[in-house]
Amino acid sequence: MSENDRDTRKTAASASRADATIAHLRPDAAAGAAPLDDLLLTALDATGELILIRGYGGQVRYVNKAFLSAFGGERTDWIGRWFSMAPPVSASEARRYEMLMRTRNGPLWIEWDERLLPGDQGVVSVGRDVTRRREAHDDLQASQKAKSLFFAAVTHELRTPLAGALGVSRLLDATPLRADQADYVRSIATSAQHALAMVDDILDLSRLEAGKLDLRPGDVDVADLVRDTTELAAPRAQEKGLEIGVVIHRDAPARIHGDAARIKQILFNLLGNAVKFTQSGGVRVDIANAPDSDGRPRLSIAVSDTGPGISEADQENLFEHFERGAAERNGAESGAGLGLAMVRRLVEAMDSSMGVESTLGQGAKFWVVLNLDVIESFAGQPLEGRRIAVVSAQPVLRDSLADQLAHLGAETLRITAAEDLSALTGWDVMLDAAWTGGALPADTGTVWHLVTPGEKDGVLKDRDDPRSGWFVKPVRAATLAARLGSGAPDTVATPTGSAIPRRPAFQPDVSGLSLLVAEDDPVNALIARKCLQNLGIAVTLVSDGKTASETLAVQEFDAALLDQRMPGRDGPEVARKARADGLTLPLIALTANASEADRALCLDAGMDEFLAKPLDPDRLTEILLRLCRTEKRASMG
Repeated sequence: MSENDRDTRKTAASASRADATIAHLRPDAAAGAAPLDDLLLTALDATGELILIRGYGGQVRYVNKAFLSAFGGERTDWIGRWFSMAPPVSASEARRYEMLMRTRNGPLWIEWDERLLPGDQGVVSVGRDVTRRREAHDDLQASQKAKSLFFAAVTHELRTPLAGALGVSRLLDATPLRADQADYVRSIATSAQHALAMVDDILDLSRLEAGKLDLRPGDVDVADLVRDTTELAAPRAQEKGLEIGVVIHRDAPARIHGDAARIKQILFNLLGNAVKFTQSGGVRVDIANAPDSDGRPRLSIAVSDTGPGISEADQENLFEHFERGAAERNGAESGAGLGLAMVRRLVEAMDSSMGVESTLGQGAKFWVVLNLDVIESFAGQPLEGRRIAVVSAQPVLRDSLADQLAHLGAETLRITAAEDLSALTGWDVMLDAAWTGGALPADTGTVWHLVTPGEKDGVLKDRDDPRSGWFVKPVRAATLAARLGSGAPDTVATPTGSAIPRRPAFQPDVSGLSLLVAEDDPVNALIARKCLQNLGIAVTLVSDGKTASETLAVQEFDAALLDQRMPGRDGPEVARKARADGLTLPLIALTANASEADRALCLDAGMDEFLAKPLDPDRLTEILLRLCRTEKRASMG
């Protein structure tokens, strides 16, 4: 056969395939299907997307010009060929996926959107070049990864000396010091604690931005969480002469399912900010129910203050990183502008909402509605039938306490001035220790003094009514219900004048234990050794992971404290080797970074617990009591 004959046959075959394509796409009328309009084919060729039509077997029935520009050839070269990019789309779904493909312009990422054609005619695939988007996404991920690694490295290096400064100051504070020396040491500790908190905020923000901050949900007792958080903020508020009032509404969620540590972080940031910017008056926390559109309960937390308020201009950017309000910019207060940005990111991570309401000069109110499962709500009114008056010239204290009593079922009366005192006949009274508006009538009921821890001893020493009692501010709803519900005032005062529980008769004792401590930083090693020795624990100190493994192999211990990052062999590697060698003693991670990723790394390596630096003796004691066998096997001869 001549070359011309072969060319003629090839052209005829191509034409035959082209005719077949048109026959597939434009069935004749006798088959009962409407012909495909030529205008539609023209439109498909004009579009910038790649269009490919295949039968169920994968044979190509049509490609448009954009497809040919990407993959080359003529349309007739593709008709009848098999072109399979991925497993065939099923009859029940469409799909979209991205695929790296070799094209005339080099390797490109193509996003394909595949849909079934009606009447079992096949599959239409629409492709789009997404290479630039993929590259931008990869660049962003690489940038975020680099930033996360940078923050993790820098914050680790910062935390180590800061933890050392805090730990040493605690050790020094426990020694005999002159009053001025004790003040200096406590100032060092306060500064180190503040710097550590700021480092943690920066690291948390970087994790949130990268989507790496894992939440640890569990059952949360709302009242306990609010109590713990307000007690942390109370000393600073009392130093400034501010009142903190807490009101738990009668239908508020009592137990929810969420991350207690992160919810506490949200409340502490809001409460700390309010105390920080309020110079007189006080701060009020309201815990309430904010049902969703279907009536399901949700926890609402609102923090209101009597501070200077926030301008509309500042409100617009208030939740951005490093954004500082007017008080900070004018030098009235200092800060890095991270607290509210952290709150916003945590709220978003919980798929919840928040906002601010404020008028310049009239205080501010920040609120958060947590979209978390509510396990149980507050119910019942234990003070129903009680008549209790609140006597105080301080609006935040008076109104928050009266509102709380009302939510507990009591009938309340608010006394603000001396001329109102005559109305107290027959009422039990809650009397602010700062009240200077005159003496109470003799025919009142029980008088309960409202005091700070520092005021309590002086106030109670001068009282002449044996029926009187006291409450330490900020007053808890549970304490009100327990004391007032019984009708009997608690007249027992602690020697220190603080609202702390009485010490148990049995004190935890971990003396006699023998521990291995692997810590490469000399300052933190000193802190760990002194803390353990003060607890009566025998300490063997090593400075690297290899020596730790060798020591564990030849000497018996009750437990081991392993620094997470050590030269040569890190803490997790030491733990893995110890478990592989059959050692069953408790292994406790000691680390400068208390992230969830670090926790998971240590626990997955076989460690039993996780402690952040500087070493907390109380927390360590609790862990050792739980993990170590009571017979103290290592110390027994």
